[in-house]
Amino acid sequence: MSPRIKQLSKFSSLVCGAALLAACSGSNALSGAFDTTWQNDGGQSISSVQRELASASIPKGTGLAVGVVKGGLVATTLAGKSWKYTGSVDARPKLSGDVVVATGDNQLFALDARTGQKLWSISSGGRSLRGAGDDGTYTVASLGALNGGQSRLVVVKRGGSVILDAEPEPEIGTPAIVGGIAFVPWGNQYVSAIDVTTGAERGRLLMRQQVTHAENVGGELYFGESQLLRFDPKIGAAAGGGGTLAALPKHELPGTPRWFAPGAEVLSPSASAPDRIRLIAKPTGEGKFENDRMAATYFRVAMGFGASDGELRWAKLVDSDILGGAAAKGGFAFCTAKGDVLLVDSASGAKAGVLNLGAPVMSCEVQAGDFTVPSNSPESTLAEQLGEVIATKDPQMVPAQRFLLTKLGGMQDDSVTKVLIDLASNTDTPPALYEDSRKLLAERRSGADFMLKALEREYDFLDDVLLPPPVGPLADALAAMKEQRAAGPLAHHLNDPSDTPDDIKRAAKALETLASAEQFSDLKIFFALYRATASDDDIIAAVVSVAKAMLRVGGKEGETLVAEAAKDPLTNSEVQEALQGLKPAAAEKKPEEPAKKTASK
Repeated sequence: MSPRIKQLSKFSSLVCGAALLAACSGSNALSGAFDTTWQNDGGQSISSVQRELASASIPKGTGLAVGVVKGGLVATTLAGKSWKYTGSVDARPKLSGDVVVATGDNQLFALDARTGQKLWSISSGGRSLRGAGDDGTYTVASLGALNGGQSRLVVVKRGGSVILDAEPEPEIGTPAIVGGIAFVPWGNQYVSAIDVTTGAERGRLLMRQQVTHAENVGGELYFGESQLLRFDPKIGAAAGGGGTLAALPKHELPGTPRWFAPGAEVLSPSASAPDRIRLIAKPTGEGKFENDRMAATYFRVAMGFGASDGELRWAKLVDSDILGGAAAKGGFAFCTAKGDVLLVDSASGAKAGVLNLGAPVMSCEVQAGDFTVPSNSPESTLAEQLGEVIATKDPQMVPAQRFLLTKLGGMQDDSVTKVLIDLASNTDTPPALYEDSRKLLAERRSGADFMLKALEREYDFLDDVLLPPPVGPLADALAAMKEQRAAGPLAHHLNDPSDTPDDIKRAAKALETLASAEQFSDLKIFFALYRATASDDDIIAAVVSVAKAMLRVGGKEGETLVAEAAKDPLTNSEVQEALQGLKPAAAEKKPEEPAKKTASK
């Protein structure tokens, strides 16, 4: 079915009757646009359009953050100039070039991005904004019903005259415009290039990746959704899966963030969870990205990754949810629910500046445009940044904290060990993080001094020490490092009633190899207390491990104590059976002294 066309000017819509509409506007029907019988032309038509527009300029746009508040919009340019708009807003505004496009009060309107001054306003026909684009002369917008359907495509000249007003049959996505050619995604695989003055389809792009967006990104045109295809001389190869494609590294990131929301949806003026869990990056051509960085947000944290290798570079914690952001030259701009706009250095995650919208916001859109984020030196190490995020008390942050905790565990810095110890010793640590930190701590092979310091601490309610140290994981790690200095503290913890049976079992196991004669007294006390009363599997295992240590370091006294316990009917039966299978450790032979040389006769 052909689209219903209503090409008219802003003024003709007021004075022309329905019968005279075509005559008054001089309009032509859309020719071939959205035709489902179109045959793949191998990229010829879209290549022709690209060659025609090769010299056309696309405005990079104003660096800007716009927040939706009750009763209007609040905004600040990234250079620091603020403005407000008062009026109803019923969908997320769209920033493109030097304009802000929005709907509300049954109007579709555009504002100057630098000043907030209204440029034009027309009837929205009861529909809400999906997306928009601007090339400095024309603004193209797609609208629809809140629950889908009722697509409408509108092109308005800067002075306010309506150049094109159509109701396409298929759902259309977020459009862009360059040199009077509107690029309109539809059907999840097509982009129709439409001459806005004639309504003719000048070319069509067929993509093998899902496409619901046509976007002006810093003065370059891209198409896609989860990946972006550049509008350049290689565009004709897209039909065969080629072209200049920008794809972010694949990650198992918390919340499964997306780069762009589906472009054919009307986004609510109030941010939802997906707005708080996003990927942010700026393609620069040839599959590369600005600053070789991408950011992933998860509520109150932004994480910076290498765009080429996917490695974590920094993590930035903020005091309210991140609702929007953009990648700029030199860094990122993140907009929070409190109305702060935080500028962050892309290399280190260091704060490079902060702006304020003047009020908490329901949602926020950011455009980097031609803005450059000032560089700044690192404020802290990556390990310290991760430690700050992981330690924050916020239940909704746990998935991101677990992800970052895994990253932290793979780092070799001694300071990582301290962070893990603190997590495993804090009553406020969520259960999932508590168990993860204990597991990672047991696998550490660095930071022995932090571990030994932790073993000196004991549970003390009066001194606000509400958890004993993570003795078991520390014992595993110190034994693997053959750290003899741990023997004394571990032996002491055998007889600490605040330690769990699992911790005691692991401490005893470590003492099998770490204990020396200096710990024999602590070993004897534990053995005497528990060899008959052990009822827990972990304590039974600990008694047997202590017996092995006593045989190794206790000399004849140790052998006698173990042998008598093995025969004593009061000894726990499982312990007794295990002791009967033990043999005294072989005495270590002293190295033979070299034979003395005798004087030759």
